[in-house]
Amino acid sequence: MSLRKLAADRAMPVGSADRFAGQVVVVTGAGQGIGKAAALRIASEAAHVVVVDRVPESGLAAAEDISRRGYRAGFVQADLSTIEGARGAVSTILETAGRISVLINNVGGTIHIKPFAEYDAKEIEAEISRSLWPTIWMTYAVLPSMLQEQSGIIVNVGSNSVRGILRVPYAAAKGGVMSFTTSLALELADYGIRVNCVAPGGTVVSDRLTPRNAASEEVAAEAIYREKLDDFVMHQIPMRRRANVEEQAAAIAFLASPDASFITGQILSVAGGSTVP
Repeated sequence: MSLRKLAADRAMPVGSADRFAGQVVVVTGAGQGIGKAAALRIASEAAHVVVVDRVPESGLAAAEDISRRGYRAGFVQADLSTIEGARGAVSTILETAGRISVLINNVGGTIHIKPFAEYDAKEIEAEISRSLWPTIWMTYAVLPSMLQEQSGIIVNVGSNSVRGILRVPYAAAKGGVMSFTTSLALELADYGIRVNCVAPGGTVVSDRLTPRNAASEEVAAEAIYREKLDDFVMHQIPMRRRANVEEQAAAIAFLASPDASFITGQILSVAGGSTVP
């Protein structure tokens, strides 16, 4: 069995504790991948989870899957790349669930894989819109209610791609998420609000329903770069395998839980030994 195959075969059980009992936990971009795994993990620990996703099919399917397992989950459709979308999502959640205890900002993902010089201006803007603005706008929208409560937890999802190649605009966006985390945590420490960040390394995602780049001709053109990127990522990981989504979800759940009550402003690299600056 190859080292690269090994990651997909390693499963982690969902949580069994009640760490999130009585809490409303919002997970953005939870229609698939790491976000969906985090939503399931936290729901299994007694949270009322709200899945927020711009794609209604995958977002609703994720919430229904969580509910079928006997946990509490709802779905809100929103485009979080705009402040209007974020405010609308927060308003709907507060009206229906009453509060937001934890916000997990997971929206993001590389659209293009190629040298920076080959991007055009619109592609660069699209990368920033997808992987930076949703975290900023959703946090901005949720903060008034957390400040009023004088409590709250925010977990952002960054990326180890900030030390990578062929995804420079995406790396810039995720670097922004990570700086946003550390700076905001300092501002909010006196208000009972914790802000942390998980920085995933290479991760196997087997349930991707919504492609990151739907332009088939461009995907074909980028195939050679994808192979080069894959080799680079594997070279970076001392453990010599990719993570699975459950391993990323476990780290997110930890930072979101009372077990991390004295942790704020931190970047937790979940990348098999690879670290971020």
